[in-house]
Amino acid sequence: MDYILGRNATGYCYVTGFGVKSPVNPHHRLSASDDMEEPLPGFLVGGPNPGKQDGCEYPSDIPDECYADVLASYASNEVAINWQGLFTYFIYALNASLQR
Repeated sequence: MDYILGRNATGYCYVTGFGVKSPVNPHHRLSASDDMEEPLPGFLVGGPNPGKQDGCEYPSDIPDECYADVLASYASNEVAINWQGLFTYFIYALNASLQR
């Protein structure tokens, strides 16, 4: 959870709307198409991807720093149901384990 929330090489919290430095340009159609400047909160973006399949400019070639907070970066900044669902489960499981 620490890594997801910003304790990582990029310093980004990979959840929109949370932390000191969070994604503001996720690869997410609803967030990109509304007239709001901030993205919808609570979405987990992909995070570093040294494969750089999207052809975007990345600030670093170091694998754990290959993250770009740009709308076109589907390789590192996409919101996807497959990891959003697991993230939601992880939050509830972690909370349940702390309640014991």
